[in-house]
Amino acid sequence: SYFPFVNNGAFHIDELVITFNYSIPLHQYNNLISFYVLPPDDHAVSTIMMDIQDNITLVVGEAVSAQYFSDGNYWEGSLMNLEISSGYWLRLENADTLDGSGHPLNPDRTYNLNSGANLVSFPSPGSVSVSAGLPDYIEDNVIAILGEGYSAINLDGLWQGSLLNFE
Repeated sequence: SYFPFVNNGAFHIDELVITFNYSIPLHQYNNLISFYVLPPDDHAVSTIMMDIQDNITLVVGEAVSAQYFSDGNYWEGSLMNLEISSGYWLRLENADTLDGSGHPLNPDRTYNLNSGANLVSFPSPGSVSVSAGLPDYIEDNVIAILGEGYSAINLDGLWQGSLLNFE
């Protein structure tokens, strides 16, 4: 609800929601992205990608994908809704920017990881070092981390490679 200013007015507010905006720069071809917030009511690929739908051809997640067919203006595939805890590869024809907003922001998100490869999101704006971003009790179980053009490998508890931070 919207509460306009009233002199000496008092209002009962059931819920205060802060919306967080995101703006993800995308380059031509393949982009590895994730979301720290999504719109509260609609996580459909068609909704989230609407502003870039004339430029995007494919969204790939962990064992799921969706392809956009511009001639019929529709998405097809096993990926119809995006998840806040997942990472995605986007295939674009040209550079673009994906803008949106949502809530809630949860930098303390818990991830349920599978044995083997996982494609996960980063839960907040900004960045954190690889070692600081992984809880100590799980860090020894992570063999390597791959990003878009960067990687890090765990060598006896020390992270080596070009991937220095999660962002």
